[in-house]
Amino acid sequence: VKSSARRSTLTFAMASSSAAAPRRPIRLLFRSKEAVELYELPDTASSAAATSPPKGRGKTLYKGRTTFHALNPDGECAYVHDAAVGLIRCDFDGKAGVGGPFLCDSKAIQLARCSPLGSYLLTWERPNSGANNNEGNLKVWDAKTGSFTKGFSCKKATLITLQWTHDERLVFHLVTNEVHVYTNDFVRVGKVRCMGIASFSLPSVKGTPANTVANKDGGDKYLLTAFMHGTKGKPARVDLLRYPDRIGRESSTVSHGEEKASKPSGPSLASKSLFNAEEVTVQWSPRADSALLLTQTAVDTTGESYYGSTHLFLLLENDSQRPGFGSAVSVTLPSQAAKDTSGAVPIVGASWISNPLINGPVPFAVISGRMPALTSLHHGTTTEPTFLFGRAHRNSLDVSPHGRFIVCGGYGNLAGGMDFWDRNKSKRIPRRVTLPTNASGGDGESYVTIKEPTDLSVTSSSPVVGHQWSPDSRTYLVSTTSPRMNVDNGVHIYRYDGSMVGAEKLPWDNSKYQPDKLLSAEYIAAPFSGGEDEKSFFYYPDRPQSPPPRGCTELKGEAAKAALAKLSSQIVQPKNGKNGIGGAASAYIPPAARKAKGVGGAYVPPGARKGSAGRGGGGSLAERMRQEREGSAANVSGIKVTKRTGPVGASSVSVSGATGEKSKSALRREKQRLMKEKAEKQAAEEEERKKEEEKARAEANKVNPDKRAKKIKKTLKQIEEIKKKKDSGAEMNDDQKRKLANEEDLRKELASLGL
Repeated sequence: VKSSARRSTLTFAMASSSAAAPRRPIRLLFRSKEAVELYELPDTASSAAATSPPKGRGKTLYKGRTTFHALNPDGECAYVHDAAVGLIRCDFDGKAGVGGPFLCDSKAIQLARCSPLGSYLLTWERPNSGANNNEGNLKVWDAKTGSFTKGFSCKKATLITLQWTHDERLVFHLVTNEVHVYTNDFVRVGKVRCMGIASFSLPSVKGTPANTVANKDGGDKYLLTAFMHGTKGKPARVDLLRYPDRIGRESSTVSHGEEKASKPSGPSLASKSLFNAEEVTVQWSPRADSALLLTQTAVDTTGESYYGSTHLFLLLENDSQRPGFGSAVSVTLPSQAAKDTSGAVPIVGASWISNPLINGPVPFAVISGRMPALTSLHHGTTTEPTFLFGRAHRNSLDVSPHGRFIVCGGYGNLAGGMDFWDRNKSKRIPRRVTLPTNASGGDGESYVTIKEPTDLSVTSSSPVVGHQWSPDSRTYLVSTTSPRMNVDNGVHIYRYDGSMVGAEKLPWDNSKYQPDKLLSAEYIAAPFSGGEDEKSFFYYPDRPQSPPPRGCTELKGEAAKAALAKLSSQIVQPKNGKNGIGGAASAYIPPAARKAKGVGGAYVPPGARKGSAGRGGGGSLAERMRQEREGSAANVSGIKVTKRTGPVGASSVSVSGATGEKSKSALRREKQRLMKEKAEKQAAEEEERKKEEEKARAEANKVNPDKRAKKIKKTLKQIEEIKKKKDSGAEMNDDQKRKLANEEDLRKELASLGL
């Protein structure tokens, strides 16, 4: 009851603050080969027709060819690099960046990143032997004034060797076998000693509850991970550490008193040996009290994966069975995930649910198994699977900032399919299509709710390179950018339910960036809320799915089918039949309506269309192969996984409501059937082999009868010797028995030669 009251209070407070002051609009940053532009996304709440905004209604921040950019985390500005000018600061609410460089001598900069709160700017450039070499090539700048703060040396082109804590009170810098710890004004206060350390990771977010633990000596405690490569005779290792009290016995800190004496540290919270890991990726939970550890090898020795073998572990700060210590456990994957030939389940991707306000442990989602891969939701402490999203060709997980909506996408070398889920309801998000008056057949407006999974799955019309949720969790961006794709560059926006926002409602024109002019496109981050409690954690309120349109009637059953069929018949056909070039633009037609007459949307071969004559509906070769590939995908979609209360040693999870499970007798019958088929196949192969041998002998006789007769006589002589051995009681092998059985055929063949 208290939890429900607290959530109600939070919703009311957010609604009140939203009504009191207008919030910053949703903005997007486009960086092309010609300019850097800022666009404001208009209201996209409804799929009905609306007033189209004028095209090109954007703000040009900088004109010129740029190499990269870095966004300030509070959404105030962007740092853009022009190789001919240097690093330029572009304020979103101020004047465009048309002046000189923001940082001095910044033409050689190749990488840049902001600190978690945006107070500092970290840059990397190639080492040089010039006059400023003593400043180092890894430089820290003041993000407000552009003044130089501190320099370090770093040969590799990377920025991960220097990281801030979430509150920017401490700075950690990686050196050989150590991580040096500094204050925010770069006064060294400690070190983390780890022999052979290759990388480390700090959480960059501040969750609620707070991700820091109070320190008795003053200050806070911060979690971090350290990865050490394997050496000869020793495997690789990952340690979960906590600064300043649990960073290893070889590490030390400096007290803040007058003596500034070195203080030893305790052992690490947890340690995990990795016998098959060359690279690690760490993803911190939104509360920063646990982390997902994805290990990967460059080459898979089994040959099953182009990307190498993968494993997934969970690092926890607090172990319930060992107070005062952490733990490192392997993530429990669903039994329905497809294994490779070696028996291992490959990990495709993993992501935390991004809302730290969730009651209980924060869950995480995993894509695992061979394609079509299985997407599942897992408990944040026990790692047990709790929900199965189903099997599909997906390799990416995008969770909305509020943790309510999830997109399972198949990008890169996959077809670009997307599934939109509501995690709170554990269901696919239904899509409502508002129908015009003439399509519904009534006096007022009406709408149809599409709920079929096959119709709710969305496929992007162009290859997807970039994908991102908006800060308010209401829209989803997909982009095609150069140099990854040098054709069809542009940006498309989808609503949280998977419906696409029409191009006429967007303030930009994608044809402006075609074929290969767009370099990147992304949402501008929301401003910092500045709150420490639940009421002010999110800048934008957490909104559920929108209710049905007011004053509209929902059509169901046959009426809905008839309305969709009528809507599809009203589609304006393209002129000259050239893929719509020169034809009038038409309204969005859902997949269910396109199937009525096979028009609208992407081209579908006749054999793959449902209801095709002589095909039985979707009976084409491609369709049958897809069904065979995906198999029982529908049987594991939308299933909740619950714990079993069985005997010790039984399976830890069971699938509620799963169908398609075979009994022992059915499995036995299937095994017998397979054995029978195998025996019949072997018999057929043996018969075919005999025919081939007989044919080969006949061909040999035609070519050279004398040579064949000589070979037959030699074989008959061997047969006579075998007979003598047999009469003496010697045991015959299979080859000798076969020769004895062929004696009569060989004599007939010799007689037929007539020699």
